[in-house]
Amino acid sequence: MYCKENNFYTTLLIKIKKKLVFVYLHINISVTLKPKQYMETKIVLTRENRPTNELQSLVEKDYKGIKLQFNEVYYLDYIVDEETGLINKHIKEKYFTKSQIKRNIRALKSSYYIARGSASPCEIIQFREKYNIPASIFSLILGFSKNTISYIENEGITSLPNGRLIKMCLDDVTVVDQYLHLCDLIDNVKKEEISKRLRKKD
Repeated sequence: MYCKENNFYTTLLIKIKKKLVFVYLHINISVTLKPKQYMETKIVLTRENRPTNELQSLVEKDYKGIKLQFNEVYYLDYIVDEETGLINKHIKEKYFTKSQIKRNIRALKSSYYIARGSASPCEIIQFREKYNIPASIFSLILGFSKNTISYIENEGITSLPNGRLIKMCLDDVTVVDQYLHLCDLIDNVKKEEISKRLRKKD
C-alpha cells in the first residue's frame, strides 16, 4: 500500500500505460499549476494507523531542457530498515498512498499537456471570472459535458486536443462567442447576456 520516494516513479512507470510515459518528458517551458480551489488539509493514516497531515511541495522535472512543474502530494512517516524491518522513530521521509500516486500522475500529465500548448486550469478560471461564466455553462459552450470544465479546473488537463481547443478559445473571445450562439443547450436570454460580456471591450 505504501511506496518509498526512491521507488515512486519506477513503480508508476510499470503500472501505467505506455501513453502516460509522455508525462515524464522534460520540456523547455516552465509551467506552474494553480492549486485546487479547495485547500482543506487532508488526513492520511501512517503504517501505525495514526493520522497525519497530507503535505504538498512543488516538484520540477526536466526533459531535453524543458521544465515541468507540479504540486506533489505526500505524507511523512518513519523510516523502515528494509533488511531488518525495524522502524527508526527518529527520522521521517516521504511516502505516498495509492491515491496520492494517482493524483501526482494526473498533475504531472496535466503540466506536460500545458507545456505542449494546452490551457492551464488557472487560465480557465481567470477567463471565466473575467466574463462571469459558470463552469457548467462554459463546458456546454465548448461542446463538453456539463461537469468537464469544473473537473479540469480541479484535477488538471485530461487530454492534449481538449486542452489546445480550450487554449484557442481563451485566446480569442470571438470563437467563444461563436460557439455560444451555436449551442442549443443554453436559452437565448442567457446567450445574449454572456455575449454582451464577451463583446465588451476591456
